[in-house]
Amino acid sequence: MAKPTCSQIANKMKKASEAPTIQSPTWNQYRNQVITAITDVEVLMQQLGKGLNAEGLTEEVAGQLGLEIDTPAAYDALLTLVRATRRIAQEGLRRTREDQGGQYALFL
Repeated sequence: MAKPTCSQIANKMKKASEAPTIQSPTWNQYRNQVITAITDVEVLMQQLGKGLNAEGLTEEVAGQLGLEIDTPAAYDALLTLVRATRRIAQEGLRRTREDQGGQYALFL
């Protein structure tokens, strides 16, 4: 049986409290999906000439992932993950801009 893709994992998750934890076998896929969502939101904010704090970014990431933030603990967990991985997403954007001479595609 094939491994589920990140989008399949996200489609199965409805509530943030059901998101994989670090002990879960799907943790790395979920973490990578959060990084991708952060990147998408950061690109959009750059194009709009705006910025977001960690809390606003967390809400946008939840929307991108189709997660309902259903408990304070789930929000705190996602906020912590967003804070921990935001620099990774920003570094990926920086490298992409350098590689493509400032041009990059936004896939929505």
